[in-house]
Amino acid sequence: MKEGRQVLWSGKPYMKKTVVKFILVFLFFLLILMPLWFVAPSFFLAYITVIPVLFAFYYYWKSAHTYYLTENSVLITRRWVFGSYHREITLDRIHDVHVQQGILARAFNCGSLVFTTLTGLEVGYSYTEVGRGVRFGAARPKLLRTPLNSFLDVRDPESVKDTVVKRLAAWREVLQQQRMAVSLEKIAEQRVAPSVADELAKLKKLLDEGVITREEYEKLKKRIVEG
Repeated sequence: MKEGRQVLWSGKPYMKKTVVKFILVFLFFLLILMPLWFVAPSFFLAYITVIPVLFAFYYYWKSAHTYYLTENSVLITRRWVFGSYHREITLDRIHDVHVQQGILARAFNCGSLVFTTLTGLEVGYSYTEVGRGVRFGAARPKLLRTPLNSFLDVRDPESVKDTVVKRLAAWREVLQQQRMAVSLEKIAEQRVAPSVADELAKLKKLLDEGVITREEYEKLKKRIVEG
């Protein structure tokens, strides 16, 4: 985190849920693989020794993450013995915020926040394939959750989402006001004729060129008409 940056929220993954999930999955496969103790004991021993070691590594990796919401971005950071990672997604790039919760996550009141950006790279498409190169039905959008675009297993995810969405709304309102001010300045600079009709024509031109949105156009139009 850079000094002087206002942090509106911060959190880390809720590791208790991760541990419980591992224990349940580990015991489930342990029961399934129990017969291997008699036919392939070395494989069985490898399972009960290697898997916990891999989980310990994953636990360390996941718990090294810290997440932040600042006044103009969300930050995903990781600090551990193998180095550090830092990704900042500015609010102007965030298109939407999603909450993903499984049964166990709901029981522990935790879940993952997935951020989709304007690039759309966080959304994939799945489809049914009935033959080689033959698809059945339309492709269905599928949210792609990765450590690069998510707050993993944070507590009370709906509350965190509300905080992020409120900040997004406030930031977009400020941005809209700034864009409106710039548009008014551009109109003022083009002083060919002071009539309302000319001002409205210039405003319509800005709308057609994509400089302002329809909502901004209506607000500015009302302001010009009312004087």
